[in-house]
Formats: sequence, structure tokens, C-alpha cells
Amino acid sequence: MYASHMVVPVPKIEDRVFKKPLLCGPGPCDLWPSVAEAVTRPVLSPICDEFFNVLADIRAGLKYLFQTKSNLVLAVSGSGNSGTETVITNLVAPGETLLIATRGIWDERAFDMAKRRGINAVQYRIPFYTTFSLEEIERELKKLKPTALFITHGDSSTGTVQNLVGLGDLCHKYGTLLLVDTVVSIAAEPFFMDEWGVDAVYTSTQKALGGPAGISPVAFSARAEEKIKNRKHDPLFYFDIKLLAQQWNCYGNTRTYHHTMSPPLIWALRCCLMEICKITLPKFWERHTQTTAQFHKRLEEYGFKFLIPKPEDRLVTVTTIVLPSGYDYMAFVKYLREKHNILIFGGLGPTAGKALRVGIMGVNASIEIADTVAHAMADTLKALTKSSL
Repeated sequence: MYASHMVVPVPKIEDRVFKKPLLCGPGPCDLWPSVAEAVTRPVLSPICDEFFNVLADIRAGLKYLFQTKSNLVLAVSGSGNSGTETVITNLVAPGETLLIATRGIWDERAFDMAKRRGINAVQYRIPFYTTFSLEEIERELKKLKPTALFITHGDSSTGTVQNLVGLGDLCHKYGTLLLVDTVVSIAAEPFFMDEWGVDAVYTSTQKALGGPAGISPVAFSARAEEKIKNRKHDPLFYFDIKLLAQQWNCYGNTRTYHHTMSPPLIWALRCCLMEICKITLPKFWERHTQTTAQFHKRLEEYGFKFLIPKPEDRLVTVTTIVLPSGYDYMAFVKYLREKHNILIFGGLGPTAGKALRVGIMGVNASIEIADTVAHAMADTLKALTKSSL
């Protein structure tokens, strides 16, 4: 009876043929086999007992992951950007100053988010192939006395890792909160929230944790909790930590309904944390260190050059590589995918057109895969040389 009202015909949607590549870009990454199974587990109601049992397991795993005794630990619904928005908008009010240590695209993204909320966002920028010293950060802290400092631990757009030792104490000296992005570094690079004086940290599941994108763990220190408790502004409802803490039972068995979380993503995050806990963080960190060392060794043997000059500044999860003059980065990525079915990416943000970004992390962190990718890259380099003659 409604046929005459239809202005859009039924679309023809058919199954697509897709050969899954080996995911060796900066993310998303391959899933643990157990995680692929976990997302098929039964749907949970957001008010049933088992739902809250799963949340409790996740919170215990996240405390271990971040190495924090804080109670304000949970996960927000959304990709890594939701974590950025959560830590910034809960801790920095409109009109307050946020200092953003900028070297890559995620720092630029944080700047954009802060400005949209009326925050006085100030960038301190350094060349993308370097990292920050305590001296230069202290100079900016002393000058601005900001409410918070935002900094990226591991930056997937540049392939750099920032040394955070001493930074928390430095921030607190000037009454500043320390906010840290660990999306591409957590579980692969050592991270100690409490020991390093980090006040807010977030990550996401689609990198070294080996899960699907769409859920982002966050944690807040006691200092940050106090700021949230006494704030005079309200962040976006969806990312309001005061409300989310009640759903996640951070302060007792409150079980307040806030929003309907994705059951597959809840199961997936829980399973990711189970895998990390079985291995243990020190052993998983060492696995990434050994894998990356092997990968870098093979790359040097094949004649590749690194974008980041100092080895200590190179991120263990994502390596940025410079091709010889005359090579097309997108052609390299395309050939590697078509010939070897390995997916990597070109540069992003400040490294666009200047580097390849290769990620070997999580379930793929193995000597075998490091050798496989390096060999395929060497073959691609030779093939493209021949094709240009």
C-alpha cells in the first residue's frame, strides 16, 4: 500500500570479494584470533549483571595497562578522537589555557578540538622529526601557566616517541595537568601513569592492543579527579566523565545507565586485555623491541633510510621510512599491496609525501613478520626501479 510513496528504489547491495591484506600500516591492525571470536559473543543489555561483570574485568585490565591505582578508569564509546575530546573537555574549561606540544597531526587535531570548545589553545611547535626536551617545555609552562599540557607519547604520523620521564613533576610545578595520547604506543612502549605523574591518558583498541576500532580507554589521576569534581563547566553529555563514571561503577556499585555501549566492542576490549595480561606487559614490550630491532636491521641491509635521525626518538610500533629520490610513495604502497598483499601507508600530516609509515605491532609483532615485510619492501624497491628504466 505504500509502494506509490517510495521515491528511492531498492538498492542492489551484493557481497564484495575482498582478500584481506596483512595489516602493517600505522593502524588499524590485525586482530588477535581470540578477539575475532569475542565480537561474536552474545549481546549484553546495558543493565544486566553480566554487562557490569564485563566492565569490572575491563577496569581491572586497564589499571594494569596504564599502571595506575586510580579509580577513575573506564572506556568511552568512539575511536581515538573520542579519547582526545574526553580528556580535554573534562579538564579544560572554555577560556582556560591548554598548551599543546605539537609535532604531528594528532596534536593539530587536539588544537582543533580545543578551539571549537572555546579553550585558549596555544601550540608550541618543533620539527616533526624531533621530540621535546624538558627545558623547552618548562620555558612554555613558565610563560603561560596553562591549565593543562597536551602531548602525544607515540605519534603515528611521524614515527616518533616522546620521553615522558620527569614531565609530570614539571607540569605540577606550574600547577598544570599533564594529558597524554597513547593510542599508538600503549602495550608496545613502556608506560607508567602513576610513576610519571600523568593526569589523564587515553588510548584506543585498534593498534597494539589488537582489537577493532570504536572504543577508547581513559584514566584520570586523583589531581584530575579533583578538577573534574570542582569544575564549573559541562563537557559534551556523551563524554562527561562524571556521568560515565557512574555507568562504569568507578565509585561503588552505582550502575547508572548513560548510553548503550556496543556489546561486541566491550567483549573485544576485554579479550584484548586478557591477551596482554597472559603475556604480561614487560614481555610484550620486549617482543615489540626485538621485532622492531630486527625490522630496522633488515631495512638497513636493504638500503632503506629512516625519517627520524635519532634511534632513541623512533617509535617501536610505527617506522617512518624515506625512499630514494625519484620514487613515488603512493606507487610504492600500491605495488606492495598488489604484489605482496601487505598494506602500509604513506605519510600523514607533516610527513605526507615524505615517508612511508610501516606498523608492526600487536599480534603481528614477530621476527617472521618483520622479515616478511622487509623482504617485500626490498622487492618493491627493485621492481619500481626496473619499471622506471
